[in-house]
Amino acid sequence: MKKQPRALRALLMTLALAVPAALHAGEIWDTWKDNVRATWKSDEYSLIIPVNTYHSRLTYDRETLKRYNEIPWGLGIEKYYMDGNNNRHSLYALAFSASYKHVQPVVGYAWEKQFYLNESRSTRLGLGYTAFITARQQNSYIPFPGVLPMLSLGHKHVFVQTTWVPYLGRNNGNVYLTVVKVQVKSF
Repeated sequence: MKKQPRALRALLMTLALAVPAALHAGEIWDTWKDNVRATWKSDEYSLIIPVNTYHSRLTYDRETLKRYNEIPWGLGIEKYYMDGNNNRHSLYALAFSASYKHVQPVVGYAWEKQFYLNESRSTRLGLGYTAFITARQQNSYIPFPGVLPMLSLGHKHVFVQTTWVPYLGRNNGNVYLTVVKVQVKSF
């Protein structure tokens, strides 16, 4: 059997996932719009502090890693909304020092399902995704979209959240960005 090119496999997987979603697209779109509207109206905020960018040692050679920044100085803010199903929705803006030590701005929407780990509901695990637009210096700051998975662990008003850029080839991808979010009531 002939081996399918990677791009063709990715396209087929995307279509396999997209077709069922397309059948409910109107309902999904309306729900998403309602959640974004509720998030925008919310008076709940968090400060976002980038704390680490980890480039997998299995993906990058030593010379490349020596040139990269793994301390992503920066700051961001988000508005968030908790719906009645333990889902956390947020709209955010963030700028940080990326791998090449240049500023990388990001704006986006994030959704996480919250799982409470104790009876007082003060400790939570979150699993979800972020859909965003960003721009990078090595791409002449031409904006481009992205969707990435997220994982978070929080206690009371502080969360540690990580997102992962998948492997895209040697010295490309397989990067974890970790931020700390501190919830504040309002500004």
